[in-house]
Amino acid sequence: MSHAVIDPKISEGMDTSWGFRDAWTAGVFGRFALVVWVGNFDGSSNPALIGIEAAAPLFLRIVDALRAERLTLAEMAFTQPLDLQKIEVCAASGDLPNAACRVRRMAWFIAGKSPIRQSTLHRTVLVDTRSGKLACTPGPHTREETFEYWPSDMLALFQRAGLPLRTPPAGECANTSTAQADPAFDGAPRIVLPLRGVVHMQRVQQPQPIQLRAESATGTVLHWFAQDTLLGQSRPGETLSWTAPRAGRYTLRVVDAQGRSQARELTVELVQ
Repeated sequence: MSHAVIDPKISEGMDTSWGFRDAWTAGVFGRFALVVWVGNFDGSSNPALIGIEAAAPLFLRIVDALRAERLTLAEMAFTQPLDLQKIEVCAASGDLPNAACRVRRMAWFIAGKSPIRQSTLHRTVLVDTRSGKLACTPGPHTREETFEYWPSDMLALFQRAGLPLRTPPAGECANTSTAQADPAFDGAPRIVLPLRGVVHMQRVQQPQPIQLRAESATGTVLHWFAQDTLLGQSRPGETLSWTAPRAGRYTLRVVDAQGRSQARELTVELVQ
């Protein structure tokens, strides 16, 4: 989340959701708190949904309109809360920087409230200088380079937006230096849809399929299971549709070619 003080009497923060699904700006001025949300109600993404470009200008126009109507009240004295702190984060991911993240910035953090984790976006790997591919062991024709490993859904958005990205080298190693550079990364697929903790309401007469999507750094085919039943296969970033045969609780599991997997619980309820 980015923070700005555009006017000495306005303090605002803005952010863009993962996958450009919505953008928002929240702030205080005088005795008012104002939140502006911009997005599609169906949750679809749009690369134009960026907090500082979409929500922030609308926020400022609303503030100006309220001031023009003389609806604002006198500003209250403000003291910074003790749990509001500034911390150093990785500029690209907004998470705590790992050793491979070179570009960093300061960001606001609410102790005990703000979600925080170590960034796994940047990874330092060995590259074969002759082929440009991933090297498994150091040698006279290898060098260390740092790359950004974005999930496939974000890569697709960057491509649609025309944003150039430096592509990590192709190849895979057993006990790869990618994993050694970042112990939190094991290459296992990551479920994106369905969302965690969501109850799927399915109409009896007109059932809506459930969207299944996962990301994987390897790019190999992923297989989907509900309990022990094979539902189908998809590639990272692609969506597989599945209609639950009945109401109940399901364990969805996605498995890659190396047997690595991730599971997610899903509850399906029937409505008329």
